Amino acid sequence: MKIINSLGLEKDLRYESPYTIMWGVNEETAGTRVMTMQRTIIPPGGKNKLHYHACDATFYVVKGPIYVYCGDPKRPERHLVQPGHFCYVPAGEVHGQENPSQTDHAELIASYGNCPHQDKAGTTFVE
Repeated sequence: MKIINSLGLEKDLRYESPYTIMWGVNEETAGTRVMTMQRTIIPPGGKNKLHYHACDATFYVVKGPIYVYCGDPKRPERHLVQPGHFCYVPAGEVHGQENPSQTDHAELIASYGNCPHQDKAGTTFVE
């Protein structure tokens, strides 16, 4: 078993700007070969660019609400998710998130399946 405290992890500010991501479980931190897990902080008003991954992705909303976008990059569907909601994104599906609050951060826990490191997720931005 590996126990990793997200408070002691390096903050990645470049992977999905303007988010702050702490990569808790990957091949470097835990030696995993099949998954990646991260804690993501979305600043007030923060929105990432629409993108997709070569692997399945999931996330759990810890603090929100959060708008999630999916589908056609030119006219994505928008859904409001709240704390306690799980979201599943199949490999190749375009998606993104936005924090509608202008005063509070939002937070989610995300994971990539069958992907041991974020650099192997095949993240491709479409906007």
